[in-house]
Amino acid sequence: MTDVTLEKTTLFVAIADKQARKKIVEALSSYYLCAEFDELSSLLEAVGEAKPALIICHQSLVVETQSLVLSDIKAKSPDSKVLITGPSRPIEIQIVALKHGARGYFDQTLPLTKLHEALKIIFYGEVWVERHVISGLIDEIAEVPVISDEQRAGLESLSPKELEVSEQVSYGATNKMIAKTMNITERTVKAHLTTTFQKMGIPDRLSLAIFFRDLR
Repeated sequence: MTDVTLEKTTLFVAIADKQARKKIVEALSSYYLCAEFDELSSLLEAVGEAKPALIICHQSLVVETQSLVLSDIKAKSPDSKVLITGPSRPIEIQIVALKHGARGYFDQTLPLTKLHEALKIIFYGEVWVERHVISGLIDEIAEVPVISDEQRAGLESLSPKELEVSEQVSYGATNKMIAKTMNITERTVKAHLTTTFQKMGIPDRLSLAIFFRDLR
């Protein structure tokens, strides 16, 4: 069944390997309006014109120019969200992708159903990475927190449940893990997070995780 929230969403798939690219497009074409690219130059040209919501880019296309490519995409289409895909990589490589502006790193050995899940997650403003990568990124960029008056007021307005969810997010827990630990539904976890983002003026899960990690 088509996901009605995404069926008109434009997805660019940039992978040099034709067979791999076709396989992904065939699997996702019922969910997205897909366009294929086998090289960076044509991708970057099209990004400026079409401003796609989502972009899948294979790491082999940006292995030495990842920072420049992601910056160029951001300049041409600020709202486009990029998911880097490729073979399993060390945590350091995945962290670099996030720091350069990607919304996640997808291991190409995972099933394509997981790829659709990853795209939905980044479409709604979250990041797609393994739990230990989140923890590593938080540890790497954590610093002494500077809390604004607005953030302090937002923090004080959080309910005990919202605080508990936020704390678990800061340890890299997924919604499913949080729901099981707190004996609530994943839908309730998402509701707590949405309210927390609004109260704190925080844009996404990673920013929330870093904020609460810095408070520890």
